[in-house]
Amino acid sequence: MVDGNLIQSLQARRREHWGQTPETRTPTPEAASALIERVGIATIFPVSSELPNLLHAYVGNDTEQPTSDWDSSSGHVYTWRWELGRKNAAFYSAIARGRPTLVSWSLLPAVLRLRGESRTPDELYDTGVLSADAYRIAQALEEAGDPLSTGELRQRSGFPTGKAQRAAYLHGVAELESRLLLAKVFLPGGEGEDMHHALVSARFKEFASAADLLSTDGAYDQFLATYLPQAVYVAPKLLARHLSLPEKDLVAALDRLVDSGRATSRSLPGYPTVRYLIPED
Repeated sequence: MVDGNLIQSLQARRREHWGQTPETRTPTPEAASALIERVGIATIFPVSSELPNLLHAYVGNDTEQPTSDWDSSSGHVYTWRWELGRKNAAFYSAIARGRPTLVSWSLLPAVLRLRGESRTPDELYDTGVLSADAYRIAQALEEAGDPLSTGELRQRSGFPTGKAQRAAYLHGVAELESRLLLAKVFLPGGEGEDMHHALVSARFKEFASAADLLSTDGAYDQFLATYLPQAVYVAPKLLARHLSLPEKDLVAALDRLVDSGRATSRSLPGYPTVRYLIPED
């Protein structure tokens, strides 16, 4: 098989696995739950060429562009985050390129180990790693014990109304999310667009504890055992950048798969980012 045909075959297999064909599309939230469990990690809208997303899985192609129109495929899929959240279908936070991302419960410990922060907000603030705004938000959640809505969290953490205060609050939330200290929670029985926030260490304690027991190598092995069979091939530089992972660590984990015969390493002319492949199904 020539390399041009090979890359087309690989891309076709990836689209099929990620629900991006008319035959394998994901038409309902229930089907989306199954997709997330199978692929392990997915975004709501396309933000990375190296990760599946619910919009393309819903329409059954990889060319649909997100729009702001509620009466569209994008508007339809946008509402799934509440449906999936209230059904506790997956962990939800900003991960891939800082955008909303869903992680299966089975893969969550590995993702927390690779992307999460094991130190407490107190430790991070005392060492100058966490800003005062982010620390105030973490303290408010810790004192509350239960998830807080956006309005409640802003009030309790001391961010009154106003454009500047809103910007400071959003920056603090993004800072906590970037370290996977904060998760978005949709409570069962909720109505409308209500969304709550919770500290990962409190709300998802069992998963955080499981993450602490994993080695870095073990977490990469678990991640790739789920990701690679569905992705079919890996562009390590892109995947590492989009998930904020050290590229050298990801490459070392992929090399272990090659050494064990579970993947092959091959550079394809014209596709310099593609290096690791799995055998045919």
